[in-house]
Amino acid sequence: MYLISKNINALIIATAAFTANFVNAEQPTIDAIELAAQQNNVSALTEIAGTAKGYDAALVNYRLAIAHNIMGEKDKAISLLDNAQSILSDTQLSADKSEINALLAQVYGYRIAIKPITGAYYGIKSTNALETAFESDESNPRVHLINGIIAYNTPNIFGGSKQQALKALNKSLNYYQTDENVGYQWGHAEALVWRGLTHLALNDVQSALHDWQTSLEIAPNYAWPQMLINNNQD
Repeated sequence: MYLISKNINALIIATAAFTANFVNAEQPTIDAIELAAQQNNVSALTEIAGTAKGYDAALVNYRLAIAHNIMGEKDKAISLLDNAQSILSDTQLSADKSEINALLAQVYGYRIAIKPITGAYYGIKSTNALETAFESDESNPRVHLINGIIAYNTPNIFGGSKQQALKALNKSLNYYQTDENVGYQWGHAEALVWRGLTHLALNDVQSALHDWQTSLEIAPNYAWPQMLINNNQD
């Protein structure tokens, strides 16, 4: 009996080790990633990246890529995007398919932001991933958020549009009110920042300031909207 129990325990441990990279996303880890990203806390993000698995690892690598790119470390940023892309492209990843493909679309999109010359290649990949995300769950607020970010950043001659971005971000914020996808909930405050940027691009400064202030009400320590408010107040 002891030998049987010992073998079963060994099998459980081995199975846990094998599936460690394919665990579902965990909301406390997601929250920690977002808080660190909002405060530009690279050391905290790096620490989380050392233990995060599965979807969480992809998200923290994406957030770290943004931080390192802002610091001018483009090669490091691309390496981190490689990590995120590899995780999200793994067919064995046990995670919500809409969430996987939404984040993957943004990872591809951020590659273009770093190296615009790759736009033709990664633009198609981003579009395909986003379409798959929509097909999986059209009510996912992060899908509409990323659709809005892409529309905002894509030049008009390549199909981008600030009006299209505003429409997508409005949908995103509506769906955030009923977001029940626990374990993947991130981006609400960020969606308000992007909508504010879109309002600003459309010469509606007051709506932009209102969105950024609302973003701070959701995430009081969010550095980005506070900077935008400071830079755009009379």
